[in-house]
Amino acid sequence: MARTQPDTRRGAGRSGASAGTVLRTVLDRGPIARSTIARVTGLSPATVTTASAQLVERGLLRELPEISGPTGLGRPHVPVDLDDSRFVVYGIHLAMTHVTTALLDLRGQVLARSRDPHLGLGPAEILRNAVTTLEALAARHGDVSVPIGVGFAAGGWIDSESGVVREHPIPGWNGYPVRADLEHRTGLDVQMDSHARALIDAEVLFGEPRARDSVVQLFVGNVVDAAFATGGVVHHGPRAAAGAVAHVLVENSVEECTCGRTGCVQATLSDRVLVGRAM
Repeated sequence: MARTQPDTRRGAGRSGASAGTVLRTVLDRGPIARSTIARVTGLSPATVTTASAQLVERGLLRELPEISGPTGLGRPHVPVDLDDSRFVVYGIHLAMTHVTTALLDLRGQVLARSRDPHLGLGPAEILRNAVTTLEALAARHGDVSVPIGVGFAAGGWIDSESGVVREHPIPGWNGYPVRADLEHRTGLDVQMDSHARALIDAEVLFGEPRARDSVVQLFVGNVVDAAFATGGVVHHGPRAAAGAVAHVLVENSVEECTCGRTGCVQATLSDRVLVGRAM
């Protein structure tokens, strides 16, 4: 599937920003009348009308039957809502022993998923199998399911800007160009990040709007990492290193880490270490 190219015409950026604001508002508050969107966003009614029409045309919004105003007087409103009946998103999560693949709608709801072991396989084989599984899930879900993008998440240090895994405990993944691989296999745009930041992104997109002003996520599993967002913006830092806390030293810990030092938080608190202590 060919990727949609950005519109570089004069005013396209401004139009895209307005459409994004409308879409964000509908996701948070829909079904919602266009006049209400204008009131809560500060956009002009004409801008909201134009942006809404574009989003309806592209299949991202749908118009609902007319409703009367609160008093039953005045011109009826035509609410708009997210159209989650057509487009889907592919999701891939890499864990230490398995890969979870999922088909999601535009509200972030999981429509179908599969969990498959990957021990003994390299990155290229794992991603190839994941794409094959996703395509099978989409085919079973129905012909109307049009994939528009791929999301990839994993533990460790994921460079979301370059599309490369910088550091991961599974051999073979360090330096692997995940984005280029998946874009080649699917023809779709690929977004990738650490799973801590992916969780924050999901919270910002689909969670309680009031929580977006300040969110912190600490993930402790086979890997340990963190993420934070302020003002609805997830922070990445240089080379997407924000939240890379795996090698922060823990006082009085003597656990050996794969980095060659002792006392790193991941070597001290990860699931594998805790299970090893319990055995």
